[in-house]
Amino acid sequence: MNESSVSELTESTEEYRDRINRLCAALRAANLNAALIFNPDHMFWLTGFQTIGYFTFQALLIESDCRVTLISRAVNQPLASINPVIDSFVAISDSEIGIETLTHFLNQGPSNSSQIGLETNSNNFSVDDYEFLTTHLKASVVSWNYHYQEFRRQKTADQLTWMRQAGHAAVKGLDAAVNAIRVGASENDIAAAMHHGAISAGSEYLGHPPLVVSGPRTALCFAMWKRRVIEPQDVVLLESAGCINRYHAMAATSVVVGHATPIQRESAKVILEVLETAIDTIRPGVRSKDVDAACRSVTDKANVSQYFLHRTGYGIGIGFPPNWSEGHFLALRKDDDTVLEPGMTFHCVPTLFRDSFGMCFSTSIVVTDNGCEILTPYPRTLVELSL
Repeated sequence: MNESSVSELTESTEEYRDRINRLCAALRAANLNAALIFNPDHMFWLTGFQTIGYFTFQALLIESDCRVTLISRAVNQPLASINPVIDSFVAISDSEIGIETLTHFLNQGPSNSSQIGLETNSNNFSVDDYEFLTTHLKASVVSWNYHYQEFRRQKTADQLTWMRQAGHAAVKGLDAAVNAIRVGASENDIAAAMHHGAISAGSEYLGHPPLVVSGPRTALCFAMWKRRVIEPQDVVLLESAGCINRYHAMAATSVVVGHATPIQRESAKVILEVLETAIDTIRPGVRSKDVDAACRSVTDKANVSQYFLHRTGYGIGIGFPPNWSEGHFLALRKDDDTVLEPGMTFHCVPTLFRDSFGMCFSTSIVVTDNGCEILTPYPRTLVELSL
């Protein structure tokens, strides 16, 4: 099998090589011979390589002369072999320990005088792995974490096209889930409808499970579907997502099964006003904390800020399980001085977790030249279902 017969790349080979060239220039400026990278997001952004098998040990070695080597489980070799950006592959058999294979491979080269930059901020590189590597490696290592966020936080035209497509899939999933809600249906029925709607609309596997939860458990952040049967007057909280070429978009809504109570209607009204405030405030030149402050002024006025525990929004884009967020380097939150720029993408997700129920209405946006564009155009209103 070769690249001409099948390819997993989502962007051009030239684009990936340009990204690697820039990283290698930074390596040479730091007097480093190579970089070891463990984060699957970073590997994907640099080379286009992706595998659902990243849950086992793997590493990407990029040498300062731009040679790229993937050290990964042997079953990942076919995926690597059709990637024109990866120059060589070091297989880890299922009887080997990954960090030992990597260390042995590095020690075979002229590494006594080498200095390697080590990605130390990755959840995919354990303390045990670090201790083994630094104890047994001939070369010296230093902590070196490349500034990926500088290039990733403003999306390209192609990436925005994929996120619009992901947004379309998220909306289809949300619509299917709402249509599946009825007294006697289970949360699993609704979650299955959401998955079917989004996947049928083109979504790939998500970086994070979508959210379906009902009744009193909606007051618990990150509670998920659990076979509960829908009852009259339940609040059903739904968060749907889509993924195209690993780029995500999300949208959430809340449904009342029957006529909403006054406190449910008031909560929905406040959250929706927060969401509209975020949409109206987001534009180039505005700081992250200014958007967050404008939104919190709404909850302060309504005297419900004690229930608004979430940041106003988080950056979105590339995602591998267990996360679809880029919120570790971009977010709409208190005390964040980041100045918004065109091409930045966010999931605006105001949520109130009250004592007996929770509600959320959200949308995904991209900052434009004079405001923002909605990537997940779903009606922003409380849904009250007739019994």
